[in-house]
Amino acid sequence: MKKQKLIDMRSTLILAFLILCQFSIYAQEESINDLLKQGMEYYDAEKFILAEKTYEKALSLETENFKAQMGLADSRHKQERYQEAIQDYNKAEKLSDTVADLYFKRGAAKIFIGEFKSAIKDFNHSEQLEPNNAQLYYYRGFCQSELERYNAAIEDYDKCIELDPDNGAAYYNRGAAISELGDFKGGLKDFETALEKDPNLNNGRINIALSKLGMENYEEAIKDLTEVINKRDENLARAYFYRGEAQYEMGDKDAACADWRRASNLDHANATRNVNDFCSGKRAPKRKEIEIVF
Repeated sequence: MKKQKLIDMRSTLILAFLILCQFSIYAQEESINDLLKQGMEYYDAEKFILAEKTYEKALSLETENFKAQMGLADSRHKQERYQEAIQDYNKAEKLSDTVADLYFKRGAAKIFIGEFKSAIKDFNHSEQLEPNNAQLYYYRGFCQSELERYNAAIEDYDKCIELDPDNGAAYYNRGAAISELGDFKGGLKDFETALEKDPNLNNGRINIALSKLGMENYEEAIKDLTEVINKRDENLARAYFYRGEAQYEMGDKDAACADWRRASNLDHANATRNVNDFCSGKRAPKRKEIEIVF
């Protein structure tokens, strides 16, 4: 009888232990889910430091949780801690290599540290998994332009615009790539469309002016450059310099030198060279290629 009671007690203890273990596992799963939810709420509220700490806590409970690892990477990405974010995306990749968003975001992080070729590889991988992401083609186009692969950049911006026809920045960057290939007329068309889509695009107006300068439409270029000058923004020195270029081409040396001096006073190196070499009467100015602003 005592032996039977001992067996029954042992069975009861084992059953209680199993129930406790099951409850503990359930409680841990519930806790992780709560942390993931809280981390996402912090992230959506742009409280990225709190989101980071919350995802770290989730990973302390379950080291191979893909969502927590991605959340941690995204939170550090938003804090501009790109190297750390890339390392976190690498860890997430070991947990799952079939998520397009992972490669897209890791590629985007690599842009900020100048790893354009590596970023393109990530965007290529993301494209294989999800080919309808307009932003993917925008970012890959940017990388191609930075590597001076302008034809490839144009192809990517074409795809971006096909998927997102109202993306003014894509028209703008495509216009810049087209202009770099010497097609100022084609670039001008894209710059004008870009400003129609997004009137607040930085550098849009000066690129329109530089396109007209490249097309040798000097009077229109001067008019547009004067508008840029009147805004007194970060393009002021560049606008003075190129307005001087246009005036020089129209044969107005005095006006050209006046603008080059203004640009020189704003530390524009080529303007200073023109003032010293041309306006002083030493020799004709060394012409500078038109640099479209990306």
